[in-house]
Amino acid sequence: MLVGIFIAVHLGAMGLAAIIPVGWPLRLILWGLLGWNLYYSLITHAWRSSPRAILAIELDNEGVGSIRLAGSEIWQPARITSHVVHPWLTMMSLRLENRRWPVNLVIAADAVAPEPFRRWRVALKLRAAQA
Repeated sequence: MLVGIFIAVHLGAMGLAAIIPVGWPLRLILWGLLGWNLYYSLITHAWRSSPRAILAIELDNEGVGSIRLAGSEIWQPARITSHVVHPWLTMMSLRLENRRWPVNLVIAADAVAPEPFRRWRVALKLRAAQA
């Protein structure tokens, strides 16, 4: 599902870049940037093969999260700075202690078991309601 969403959004953007009235060099640059972004999004969020990809995430009862990045067995503390919860998709931005920029995580409903995904969505909704 997530691969389809990424491809549809990026191809739509490439279609829009094709019809906007700009010169061909700028249009080719836009297409190249959109293609690179599609590749980066797929390897980071859909296929999780990038070194920056988040392979596992846990949230304890106090709302403190821990993540494990690809290629590492170390759990790192993470603070959820923002999140969007939808029945089919959960997106969040996480701040790590050792990184300057936040890392993003996209979880599609069909990418994980239904019961843990439902509990994760409920925990995030309760966390937002308490804030």
